[in-house]
Amino acid sequence: MNDLEGHGRHNRIGKSFRIGVAGLGEGKGLIKGLQNHPELSVVAVCDVNQEVLKKTLNEFAGPNGYSDYEEMVRRQDIDIIAIYTPDQLHFQHIKSAFQAGKHVICTKPLVNSLIEAREILELKKAYPDQQLLVGQSSRFFGPMQHQRKAFESGKLGELSYVETQYVHDMRWFYKTRGWAREGGFDLLFACCSHPVDLIRWYMGDVDEVFAYASKSLIAEQVQFQGNDTFMINLKFESGRIGRVLGLYGLEHPHHTRPWIEVGVYGTKGTFIAKYPQLESIIKYEGEPERVESYFEDIYHYFQFEGVNHHAGEFVNYTEYFASCLAQNEKAFPDVVDGYKTIAVLEAIRESIHSGMPVKVGKLVDE
Repeated sequence: MNDLEGHGRHNRIGKSFRIGVAGLGEGKGLIKGLQNHPELSVVAVCDVNQEVLKKTLNEFAGPNGYSDYEEMVRRQDIDIIAIYTPDQLHFQHIKSAFQAGKHVICTKPLVNSLIEAREILELKKAYPDQQLLVGQSSRFFGPMQHQRKAFESGKLGELSYVETQYVHDMRWFYKTRGWAREGGFDLLFACCSHPVDLIRWYMGDVDEVFAYASKSLIAEQVQFQGNDTFMINLKFESGRIGRVLGLYGLEHPHHTRPWIEVGVYGTKGTFIAKYPQLESIIKYEGEPERVESYFEDIYHYFQFEGVNHHAGEFVNYTEYFASCLAQNEKAFPDVVDGYKTIAVLEAIRESIHSGMPVKVGKLVDE
């Protein structure tokens, strides 16, 4: 049942949950999206930047503010910790939340290396009652949700090929995110985790990858460290193949070209879902090709600072996670799913360095 008052959508869960949000860059999107939610309430927020913290507390009445993450997670009235902190801090923040008895939503990437991903698996075994959802927001955007329903209903038939991309002008990021210049940050993990997760969602476990990478001229001009252009070929355990494109140093025609695109090609149909455009290109067997638009969802997805914050997707996956907790069901992508995506990314990183194909299973076995 939906509550459409004020144009925002809040789905019924059947149980109330209290949330603490860490990291008030992207985290502000979740705070905004959950305002006036009948069952999900943000009771605490945290950021080490005092100016950002103060601004957030002034903008959103209700939550208590913290600059010390460990202090926030010790609060007894928090059920779920939502983590939007810098990538290299995810492991420690997940660990602290589990130790404090909290469930966790952690934005992608889950962690920054396969070593940390293995440690997360062991951590989950040590705290079996604590659940974790990897915040792969693109799975929860409108066109991708419609695409998934079409796939699961059998409208596309058996899948032959999938290609995904994340193409986005990141110059603002290069200039304004000082922590991204610190050790342990990698755009492959930070950004390509989106299209890699999306292609795995449909094609399953990856057998082998072969990847190329380079640094764009734009990244060179601002002295950004590391690669920001990625072309990745994947072979899946099913024997099927797919492709991932990651391109972040460019002048992007945002209005007409999607940032994230998922092309799913099956024996009975093709479905291409786009972000941030609320539309899909669809062709089913025996039916004319069409463009499907979801204009009525604009406020839900872009109610906060336009397309720069993912309020709608964050609300969608938080409601989904809370519903799974309420019904004692497993939510996906979970720790194991997140681990497998990190393993693929690690194999891609090795392929870039070696110039050779890399078996994903080899890294997992090690």
